[in-house]
Amino acid sequence: MPTHLIYKAWQNTKDENGVIMQNTKDAKGNEIVRQIKFEDPMKQKDMEPHEGHCFLCGEPMTHGIKLKKIFSNVFTDWNIAKCRGETHVCPACCFSILTTKGRYGLRTFSNVANEERLWLPNRMEMREFLMHPPDPPFVINLAVSQKKHIAFKGEVNYSRDIFTVMYEEMPVLIDRKEFTRLLELVEHFLYGFTKTEIITGDYNQKRILDFGIEAWEAFEERVKPYRGNPLLDVVMFVAQKVESEEELQCFMVSELKMKMQELQPYSSMPSIVAGTGKEGQVGSTCGGKSNASPKFPRSEQLALDLF
Repeated sequence: MPTHLIYKAWQNTKDENGVIMQNTKDAKGNEIVRQIKFEDPMKQKDMEPHEGHCFLCGEPMTHGIKLKKIFSNVFTDWNIAKCRGETHVCPACCFSILTTKGRYGLRTFSNVANEERLWLPNRMEMREFLMHPPDPPFVINLAVSQKKHIAFKGEVNYSRDIFTVMYEEMPVLIDRKEFTRLLELVEHFLYGFTKTEIITGDYNQKRILDFGIEAWEAFEERVKPYRGNPLLDVVMFVAQKVESEEELQCFMVSELKMKMQELQPYSSMPSIVAGTGKEGQVGSTCGGKSNASPKFPRSEQLALDLF
């Protein structure tokens, strides 16, 4: 069960004070390391000996907390329970639900767990986990709103190539190769557009012209089939914008199979390349190969055309 895996991971990760570390940022955007201390269910005053099965996960237990003591009056996931006739919740499921006085609880953090460790990744770190999951069995939960209990709804995965993550309350099947390709595409597309534009398909016309019509069409053609697919939502949750113009050009040439071509005067499409204002030869390395393209003066414009 996912909660049992997470609970075991927490026990193996916390220090003697019950603390685990999280890399995050403060209000000013500075990187900091925060100490997170979750409630230990076995130290709760309402934990009591109880022989039976857990109301939520259905696993046998020797200790538990009564339903009315663990669930608030706004809890609505009664239909998730595996043993609805039972009266107690096991320690592992309690751990996933309990919230501290400082309002720290598992539900407020995206999390990754295997049998050895519990991680509370920031979005950059979660990006890496989705491309390179930990050793199985593992669980990955993405807390979007940070308000919903999703740990007991997740799935335990036994493959690093095809696995399921919880995106808020929605299970999303991830093919790691497909995910990585889509992520790379989106991160380069973000050079010229916002996440909202890419998700909705409602683009700012000026940004299309600035990016280049042919270039925009090439990206849009590949992204459009994923619109409405939760896989795109997961990608957007962790995507990091490419900042390098050279890297964008390299991707266009190597992945989108596009080439640089000089336009006739008065073209409506500005050049992505001409924006640097430098002349001469510009070389970029794509997939270990050097791709040198001619650099034209700023007064001229360039287009990217599909082969």
